Amino acid sequence: MRPLGPAALPLSLLYGLGTGLFRLGYESGLRERKSFKIPVLSVGNIEVGGSGKTPLVLSLCRILLAQGKRPGIVSRGYGRRNPGQDLFVCRGQGALVSPEESGDEPALYALRHPEIPVVVAGDRRRGVAMVEGLCEIVLLDDGFQSLEVRPAASLVFLPSFLAERPPGCSDLLPSGPLREPAASLSRATHWVMSSSGNPGRDREREERVRHHLLEILPPEDHRPILFQRYVLSEIRDLSGGRIYRPEELSGLRVGVVAGIANPERVKESLRTLGAEVVGMLALPDHVSCTPRILSRIGLFAGQMKKRGATLLLTTEKDRVKWRNSPTGELPTGVLFGEAELMEKERWEALLAALLKE
Repeated sequence: MRPLGPAALPLSLLYGLGTGLFRLGYESGLRERKSFKIPVLSVGNIEVGGSGKTPLVLSLCRILLAQGKRPGIVSRGYGRRNPGQDLFVCRGQGALVSPEESGDEPALYALRHPEIPVVVAGDRRRGVAMVEGLCEIVLLDDGFQSLEVRPAASLVFLPSFLAERPPGCSDLLPSGPLREPAASLSRATHWVMSSSGNPGRDREREERVRHHLLEILPPEDHRPILFQRYVLSEIRDLSGGRIYRPEELSGLRVGVVAGIANPERVKESLRTLGAEVVGMLALPDHVSCTPRILSRIGLFAGQMKKRGATLLLTTEKDRVKWRNSPTGELPTGVLFGEAELMEKERWEALLAALLKE
């Protein structure tokens, strides 16, 4: 959902009242918040749009697997065909259902890590119950607003604008980008920020963020901040073979197809690498790969070729929905990225503490 601006402020005030009543139902005990014996780590945000949750979940899985631990993932599965159905996307031996049935992000998790269980469920309590016998720790994807589960730890991405100014009522949907008031950040155990790659600059941004949050949260409600950043790791063809290293994109003219919440992030990453983005087809987040969409992509590829592009690039999340190459006119590269965890020992300490509980 795209924010509507100041004209929608009255609606934002009503929205804020509604979210407050929703939270009160759980905080007062009128609605059940279930705890589990297995540690549950929630990864979420309060800002509409892509913040980097999916790459972070994948990186946490990679760390846990390297330590000999078996994680499981529970997702709501946005954009799937039957959102009310609870099902296993993967039991640890590869995907069991199509991306249309699971949603694109759960399909991506199963593709990247076919050895771990992945479940989609409308009620996350049911999802955790389904997967808990198959793993040692559950990662709750986009779980910050899933108050029906009481996680052992909760990571929430800080809104991007907090380094520049304090939050206000106009930042709530539909006038602004926030799903709930910024004061709800105190519900998390850890905050996550995107890193610039420069530790000194990151600490300066952290100080500004904390200064702005003091307007709505007392110091005792502030949380430790963990830093991560999204980096492109390689470009593969549609069959999975590597065709480029990121630095090899420098000087190439490319077209981009991105059906994600924040397609500008992809464009900026490519420009940083020196690629010339001659055009971008921004599709809705979680869009299904229908024949009409495939036709649009094919037409777009032809336009990009006329502009001098030699390669069409798309995201890994988009690729999981493509049955075949819809481009025709241009070879297609799939962008593979990772969440690089800064001060990795702090992340590992968090995971170790959860697994000891």
